[in-house]
Amino acid sequence: MAQTVDSSAIDQIKSLVLGQQVNERLNSTTLSPVVAVPEGVVLKNLEQYLTGRVRFRGNLATASIDDFIRYSTGYAEEGARCFIDADKMSAVSVFNLGTTALPGHADNTASLSLKSTAPFSAVLSINGDRKSQKELAEWIEDWSEYIIGFSSNGDVIDPKKSAAALRKITIEANQKADYEDNDFSGKRSLMESVEAKTQEIMPVAFEFKCITYEGLTERAIKLRLSIINSDRPILVLRIVQLEDVEEKIAAEFRDLLIGKFKDSTVETFIGKFTA
Repeated sequence: MAQTVDSSAIDQIKSLVLGQQVNERLNSTTLSPVVAVPEGVVLKNLEQYLTGRVRFRGNLATASIDDFIRYSTGYAEEGARCFIDADKMSAVSVFNLGTTALPGHADNTASLSLKSTAPFSAVLSINGDRKSQKELAEWIEDWSEYIIGFSSNGDVIDPKKSAAALRKITIEANQKADYEDNDFSGKRSLMESVEAKTQEIMPVAFEFKCITYEGLTERAIKLRLSIINSDRPILVLRIVQLEDVEEKIAAEFRDLLIGKFKDSTVETFIGKFTA
């Protein structure tokens, strides 16, 4: 008795035959490792069942410059590269990048991402923020070991005296009216001047010295004090030329990494890399 073959079996036979024909064609026309497989075939990686991995790969993520350098130089292979993104204060080392003749998988890496220190984060958060007398005075007291004040004459003011001066601000408003009366014309002008005074020496600017990121050098950041007159004085500290400060910090980070990799086999580049 003859057995019948259902349509699904016929389709599978057709797929196998067609796949074999396509593979023969691919092997003779393409340089890339391409293969045609029947629909539903699933690939399984058996590496986890071996006694060891087929090749070493992984990623170290750290905020320590020294650990990043030590790890990168220890695992560097031929063609290892470090890509520095100074704007984001980060870098990535790729150890198995390989060469153009023998390219690697580029999946064995180390990444560095610096974190700002607490003092630097504090001065960035205060920049342009409106504070009451009490709030700004307390902020200066909290960070007194990093900050000094300056009077309009350039004299140095102790942080405690700066905080005391900000707590005792008096707003004085003076009004002046001028009148002119001629035979055929008349003119009137009204001027009002507002001045903030204190019983202590009034600070007009500050200097905040701190290490911005771990591994970098100490930097002096200048701040300017502004007073907004309202029912109660509103105080604002602004970092002078913030963009210039950030550019100098980024340049220091870039130059530091380049210098530390100078005598190693890891070549440095400025930019981002995508494999």
